[in-house]
Amino acid sequence: MYWFGGFSGPTDALVLPVGAHFPLREKENLWSVGPWFVDEEQTARDQVRQVAIFGPCGNTEAELHSLVANGVPDDVAYAWPGSYTVVELTSSGTTIWTDLGGACPIYVLERDGGAMWASSSRALAALTGQRIDWDRMAVYLVAPGITPLTDGRSMFADIRHIPAGHRLFLPRRGAPVCQRVWTPTPTARTVDLRTELASAVAVRLNSSAMPTADLSGGFDSTALCLLAAEQLQPDLTIRGVTVHPKGITSGGDMDYARVAANRPGIEHHLFPLDEKHAPYGRLENVPITDEPAPSTIAHSRFAAQLRWMQEAFGSDCHFTGDGGDALLCTPPVFLADLVRAGKIPRMYRDAVRWARVRRWKVGPLLNGAFGTARSDPRQALHRVAGVLAGGLPAKANNGGVSWYPQLPVPAWATKDTRAMASRLAREAAERTAPATSGPITPGYVADVMAEVGRTARADAQLAESYGIPLHNPFVDSRVINACLSLDLEGRPGPAEYKPLLRDALGDLLPGKLAGRLTKGCFNADHFAGLRAAQSTLLDLVDGRLADRGLVAPDRLRQTLAQAAAGLPVANACVDPVVSAEAWLLALDTAPAVKWTDAAPGNE
Repeated sequence: MYWFGGFSGPTDALVLPVGAHFPLREKENLWSVGPWFVDEEQTARDQVRQVAIFGPCGNTEAELHSLVANGVPDDVAYAWPGSYTVVELTSSGTTIWTDLGGACPIYVLERDGGAMWASSSRALAALTGQRIDWDRMAVYLVAPGITPLTDGRSMFADIRHIPAGHRLFLPRRGAPVCQRVWTPTPTARTVDLRTELASAVAVRLNSSAMPTADLSGGFDSTALCLLAAEQLQPDLTIRGVTVHPKGITSGGDMDYARVAANRPGIEHHLFPLDEKHAPYGRLENVPITDEPAPSTIAHSRFAAQLRWMQEAFGSDCHFTGDGGDALLCTPPVFLADLVRAGKIPRMYRDAVRWARVRRWKVGPLLNGAFGTARSDPRQALHRVAGVLAGGLPAKANNGGVSWYPQLPVPAWATKDTRAMASRLAREAAERTAPATSGPITPGYVADVMAEVGRTARADAQLAESYGIPLHNPFVDSRVINACLSLDLEGRPGPAEYKPLLRDALGDLLPGKLAGRLTKGCFNADHFAGLRAAQSTLLDLVDGRLADRGLVAPDRLRQTLAQAAAGLPVANACVDPVVSAEAWLLALDTAPAVKWTDAAPGNE
């Protein structure tokens, strides 16, 4: 596992990870651990400060030295293309700037009068016995996606997560200081999304000899593959990989992928899926990550594809379109922004169009738009707390237009689980500032993207264990900042399917693909996998979550049986508990990160 970190505090409290490399050599309070695929560590120094950049970053050497000479500005996280963390060391302490997309998460452990920090929560948790934050786990199980409930928390007790778009200062002595330094500012009518995405792709290609990319036939992965092919050197190609059911090589997504792949610079490869790649398979083999990875349920397919790409191509850079949906699809809460701005005619038109797309009644959407516009996030979080506690109905008549996503509380959730999550919701409400008159949508999307980026890091850790660096350019800071700079007039309504991307790549997307208005559905594979894995899944019912009283085993068995039978059970009622049990199993069996009190020499 590759990770980096450091320490700020009294030197007698210093401990070091085994196998540490010191980018600044004699500075033992900054290190990296483990092999990495490309050179993604940059350092420079003078007599006053030392600066390090970790991760893919499109800066020049002169710009790096400018940070040393002039200091690090607070917009450094989105100054250049890429996903990276910037660290500054001075005589007063260590300052860290987190990226906007959460793809480079930073964690802190305060101990012995100082602070350890790292890009891996599990690495720090080895110092505290890898104790789980069960309150955080409860939210993961029953209220995923409601980000205020987990602000500052990791999956490990006492390991604090630093939010995206923040500056963290760790003084030599004293408590850490964390401050938000970026807020989405919608001022632009249009954005140059193509330039930002192309630059994000180019940063990775610069150090890649054998790039690969998902080529699903959808907008997001196809856009990245086409942008990569456009920028490759004449002697290089990118391998576009399309997964498909064995024996089915045409129709649906396959046809879109074939059309997109018919471009210079793309070498198209098909990866057939059979029963051994079904969802919910081989969960006992999921590698350890900092938190349950989004690809846990699909691990059989994901791992097989990664191994195949490594063996067949020696992939040293793999692109996925993760994050594209969350960034490019306008959420329904945008209707409330139109109400706040007095754009009632447009709100009504957008609501009607969205209702037609989803085959819903328009009335609940209108109720939600006006109700949310008149409310504030504090009220919304108190309602979330009431729903989780069981005192309020799970769904208001708002058509999904709300401050926070509203998912059904699973039937297998115990009273204790609901109470733990409800308490965190009440605490979040108390620390949440009252709403201003500004738009809701930019902050909503920013929070979602930070969640997507952080969990995508867990997927990247999975891929790392199979020898492949995974990249998600849609969660890059500059890409996010550009998309969230759109003002009310420039932002499309929720019924429009990614017009920003379609317009940005108008001359690059094949006409057939540019006209696509939906994405593929994999429900049949999902249910088949559930049925095939029933016996294995039932073995998880009496696992660690049940031991902690977070899961009612009898009700979970019933939920799994209903889902396998194809009855209407939301994935959110099955997947989190399965992913959590797989992650806890991996945590119990994987070796912990090793630390030592003995500082190595400074050769």
